[in-house]
Amino acid sequence: MCSEPPSTACGSSAGRSARATAAPRHRARVVRWVFCAACAALGVLVGCETLPPHDQAAAGRGGLPPVLERLRRAYPDLESGRFVSVADFESPGQLGLFRAVDGAGNENGRPQPALSILRARDETGVCSLKARVERPDDRVVCDGRRSPQLALIRDWRPYGLLLMSVYGPPEGMRVEFGVQSGATTPLTWTRTLHVRPGWNLIRLDVDTIGDYVDLSDVRALWWRVPQATGPVEFYLDDLVLTDNTRDVVGPGAEPEQLRVYTRGQRIHVVVPERFELAFHNGVLVSWREAGGPNLVDPGGLGPWPVPLPDDWADQAAAPVAYDDPQLFSAWGAAVAATQRIIEATTYRVIVEGVWRFGEDGADLQAPDAGERQHAGHQWRYTIYPSGRVHVLTVTRPGPAGWPAPRVGYVLGLDARQGFRTLTTAPAEVSARASALILARREGSQRADLLWTWPPRAGFARLRELISVDERRIALLAGDLPAADVVRCAHLLRFWPADMEGLPEALPLATDYQNPVLLQPTAGDVVTEVDGDADGDGYNEAEGCYELAASGGVLRFDFDPGVYLRFEPVFRVHGTEGRRCWVYARGRVLTTVGRDREDNLLFHLPRMTSTRTAIEVHTASVAP
Repeated sequence: MCSEPPSTACGSSAGRSARATAAPRHRARVVRWVFCAACAALGVLVGCETLPPHDQAAAGRGGLPPVLERLRRAYPDLESGRFVSVADFESPGQLGLFRAVDGAGNENGRPQPALSILRARDETGVCSLKARVERPDDRVVCDGRRSPQLALIRDWRPYGLLLMSVYGPPEGMRVEFGVQSGATTPLTWTRTLHVRPGWNLIRLDVDTIGDYVDLSDVRALWWRVPQATGPVEFYLDDLVLTDNTRDVVGPGAEPEQLRVYTRGQRIHVVVPERFELAFHNGVLVSWREAGGPNLVDPGGLGPWPVPLPDDWADQAAAPVAYDDPQLFSAWGAAVAATQRIIEATTYRVIVEGVWRFGEDGADLQAPDAGERQHAGHQWRYTIYPSGRVHVLTVTRPGPAGWPAPRVGYVLGLDARQGFRTLTTAPAEVSARASALILARREGSQRADLLWTWPPRAGFARLRELISVDERRIALLAGDLPAADVVRCAHLLRFWPADMEGLPEALPLATDYQNPVLLQPTAGDVVTEVDGDADGDGYNEAEGCYELAASGGVLRFDFDPGVYLRFEPVFRVHGTEGRRCWVYARGRVLTTVGRDREDNLLFHLPRMTSTRTAIEVHTASVAP
């Protein structure tokens, strides 16, 4: 989806600048990257009858009424039948849900919203809502105050997606949309919508809204037109909440197995009793332990690439605004964010996110936009049930270049969750003490996060930044020279939950930073794989050793050397469509899987510190 220029504040991110201090835990400006959703004009949007959720569910068991069935056919997100219409504007009584108010929330004799057939969706209904706004602070509010019978649905927790249809004039317009929860202590989430000419389908992720408001107590929705300096006609149709959850892999996943499903606009990757991850707009935005609170900044964990001045690590230097919306404004006035699952099995999952910068949102959404070279960022997350998440970040600045001479990376966490940061200082880094950052939480069996990187990255300088409201913590590591293409691999470990200090974290980081150099007696090491930064046969970006059989046989010894090795993963190329047998110390190994190209994957279970003889035999499958 396309967003407005990064300079526009969205969500509850406005006014979050912070100042640096000389305190040991350095406070600095930490303003989340939040890119406002734009919407494509997708044509047909429809109305429907309004039914309470329980009535609609009952109707779904015996077939939907004709109007609801037409609505379901028009919206792919309603395919499951688990949806409820907040308002379809096919009944005059629904007008009582809506009010037109001024900036202070008063009606003051304003003309109130009415039904209109001028912009009706002929496919399923005959009416939409028409409202008149005249000033930037005028709002159309849905709160039910004028209705003696109907009320706004307050509990949004069962739903993953909010749909609405907004009509844009020939020149298009910007519309600010907000959701408010709570009566005594209101919480608000806002989003700026870029409305193109004609009808626009707006799809908003409910879980994202829930990062800022209480979804169990939604009290009001509102719309305003910030550029209104005179009468503006605002048309709205079809407010629908839907549970569009779809299982991709492993709906009945056991412990130590991956489950993947989509909900709203998010991709969820879960290992029962270990961790729950969610991706939105191509970035990891949620990390939870067994249903607990989100432990990361809801704007995204990262790793976020950030331009840095030469003196960025100097505590007396200016604060680092790692997610200042202006950092990449020279790359384009619009951003298109996409994400996709490129591999999903119970063995491992790979999620790819791409942000493309450009001057025109329509150009970024063109069918061939992904084939053209744009300035932007790419993240590829390779997730294993063991808690290892390998991330490859690739950034291309385009002709505008980087705004600073150095490049670093940031992880964003929720500072309210009790994280305490431990690092290995540059003087401590050696062959047996790898560079790392450990964000740990006090107490046993509480989720901790380990972040490390390949030695060639050279991240020897580290900073911790905390917002002045102490709600967000940013871990900053650097740096790399700014270049036409900046690539970096990262290892994030979200499990085990007992990484309480450096003694527990160092072996995990050292294993990653010092891979075994394999020497097969039959078969070969594969060194020309994207993600293998130094051509040694270990793919830092996907966390696996790369090998190939010769004559149907691969034979090698895995010698850990002086290090502990944690569930080492191996990929055997050239095994697509072939039967494979894997032996470790002469016994059949069952911890096997396949990658997206059907190549064999296998790993040694648990931890190993002794030499292991491994053999792989392959055979073609009879036609």
